[in-house]
Amino acid sequence: MNLSYTLMIYAALLFVVLTPGVLLRLPPKGSLLTQAAVHGLVFAVVFCLTSSYVSRLTSGFEDMAGKACTKDGDCMDAAMMCKNMKCASKVPAM
Repeated sequence: MNLSYTLMIYAALLFVVLTPGVLLRLPPKGSLLTQAAVHGLVFAVVFCLTSSYVSRLTSGFEDMAGKACTKDGDCMDAAMMCKNMKCASKVPAM
């Protein structure tokens, strides 16, 4: 399994957001162990359903930077452009 940096950051942020008491607490009157189990299950389901979308959404930022190209369409991402025969971000680095 190939886990990109953006997917790892997404998983960490999702974990923090779904920590009991941050956004919600399921079940509201349950014990700490029950809440942790429910939130762990919610995290697993949400991550499994959304990780492929996030991976596809961010793959252009990681995979195409620095690749050879001849025109903007070769970079396969709207945020990338062909500059000096290599794919580069359209947004200038700060």
